[in-house]
Amino acid sequence: MEIEALEKFLIIAATENLQRSADRLDTSPGALSKTLKRLETELGTRLFDRVGKQLKINDAGRRLQSRAVEMVAIARRVRSEVGELGGNQECRIAAPTMLQLAWGAFIQRKFLAEETAVRLSFTSAYEALALKMLSRGEVDLALITGAVLGQVSSTMEVLPLGSLSMYIAAGPDHPLIAEPGTQVKAALSDVLQYPFAAPRISPFCGEERGIGSDGWPEINYPRKVQVVVNDYGVLCQLVLNSGLLAFLPESLITEMGGVIVRVEDGPVKSREELFVAGRKADTTWLSKFPAWV
Repeated sequence: MEIEALEKFLIIAATENLQRSADRLDTSPGALSKTLKRLETELGTRLFDRVGKQLKINDAGRRLQSRAVEMVAIARRVRSEVGELGGNQECRIAAPTMLQLAWGAFIQRKFLAEETAVRLSFTSAYEALALKMLSRGEVDLALITGAVLGQVSSTMEVLPLGSLSMYIAAGPDHPLIAEPGTQVKAALSDVLQYPFAAPRISPFCGEERGIGSDGWPEINYPRKVQVVVNDYGVLCQLVLNSGLLAFLPESLITEMGGVIVRVEDGPVKSREELFVAGRKADTTWLSKFPAWV
């Protein structure tokens, strides 16, 4: 069996749809269908049940799926150790967009400092999906918060990555910013005079929890939410360019060029513990993290 065929099989098994798989692999459904048929012929069994144009992975497919994850991981590790891939070594990471925005640049700098030939590939996925993608072999690592540690399977290893502290973010030209700087202090009563941008969906698990899902203690300190936006890239731009405040990770505020507003008289800071998960069968990339934290 060719490793490339197994890699394609894993994508088909994850999507159970040739068109979606083809889109992800930048190929055609017909080419993938031929690859799948060759693999089934080689194994002497069908891996999917066909219902019209729909695919449904069967018991044989699920057995191969678990083995294929291991085989592909071994192949990637050998390529990395021997150097066959040269400049094409790729570390695939799934994580919520918030964690990518807050930690993506840090991870990239660390990797490039030690592995100049590595290409990082980030996929946006809420925590539960990121873990599923990891178990299916679609990615090499998943970034998660401590809230979902109970969903980590016995086939995975988890290492602490650090923590994520949430603070009020303002643009450099906001009225709260009296003079240039990266941080200011303000009274809660002054902060609450100004409008906020906030999401309705939790940035980590993806559940719709209403205003306050960003971690702000809304019940105790209700804000003037002028804009509701679930895209954190857009939210950051609103903070920088539209005079709105937001509740964002400290590292993200710094990366985007915003100003951290520290409240002197109210408990409005929030903290999340962060972890990186990888498969025990393939610790090629996971092994690099302990030296960073």
